[in-house]
Amino acid sequence: MRIGLTYNLKPEGAVDDRYEEFDSLETIEALEDALRACGHNPVRLGWGIEMLDLLAAEGVDGVFNLAEGVGGRGRESQVPATLEMLGVPCTGSDPVAIGITLDKALAKLMAKAHGIATAPWVVGTTRQPDNLTTLKYPLFVKPRSEGSSMGVTAKSLCRNEAELDEAVARVEPYGPALIEEYLSGDEYTVGVLGGDIIAVMQVVPKKKEENFFYSIEVKRDYKNRVEYRLVDTPGVAAVALAIWKAFGLRDVARIDVRCDRDGIPNFVEVNPLPGVHPVNSDLVILAKAAGWTYNQLIAGIMASAEERWAA
Repeated sequence: MRIGLTYNLKPEGAVDDRYEEFDSLETIEALEDALRACGHNPVRLGWGIEMLDLLAAEGVDGVFNLAEGVGGRGRESQVPATLEMLGVPCTGSDPVAIGITLDKALAKLMAKAHGIATAPWVVGTTRQPDNLTTLKYPLFVKPRSEGSSMGVTAKSLCRNEAELDEAVARVEPYGPALIEEYLSGDEYTVGVLGGDIIAVMQVVPKKKEENFFYSIEVKRDYKNRVEYRLVDTPGVAAVALAIWKAFGLRDVARIDVRCDRDGIPNFVEVNPLPGVHPVNSDLVILAKAAGWTYNQLIAGIMASAEERWAA
């Protein structure tokens, strides 16, 4: 099949985290090689007007979607919604599910409505939201509608009002802040493909760090700062599968889970468009640790999508 590739490329020289979720040319080339190994003919489409023009000119049988989009909390839904309107099938979840997952507050509401544990939270556009008194310190602050640890730094953990004010002010350029009670237990990320667990991977600091969490600084220096361990933790896997079902996710997702002070796994967030960089994307790292090659992972995503497309 002719498989279009939709994506946003990271601009050369980008230094801050504004384009953290955008893809590198290395990712696109690796994905093309993997699709050819599956017997497909990849066609680069990109994003936006260029994508629409190429769709009309090239014609494709389906799309492997990586596009993050540009704009507000609906940006990740732009390409799937457009393709849905045009009748072009694509990999991944539908526009509604993707939109809800990018809005972390809505995602937590969805989880809570399905009885899935998640840390208490409020959303604030001011330094001190009216309902903040319902939460207990320490608190954790991150943008409400961003991914890839964008805006999540060592200063996201707040032990008092002054640190909270600073943290909320720091994320204001991203939009409203999600303020939640800090989960002090172990941190995990779970890969799910076609409704089945690929692996549960614990993220462990190489050196003892008080209140360790998977910040953007840690992700950028992961080789020096963390050890990835595949673990058999049924409770964490159960949370991931419950999220998969609650959101009606499709094909592939990566779900982040963290335990509270009592060791109870809590839903943190879900990425229905996980990165597929051949070396440093978490989904690829955990799949390789579980014995999958990169090409097998991409083939698995395509197999799940093709089964849906044929239904």
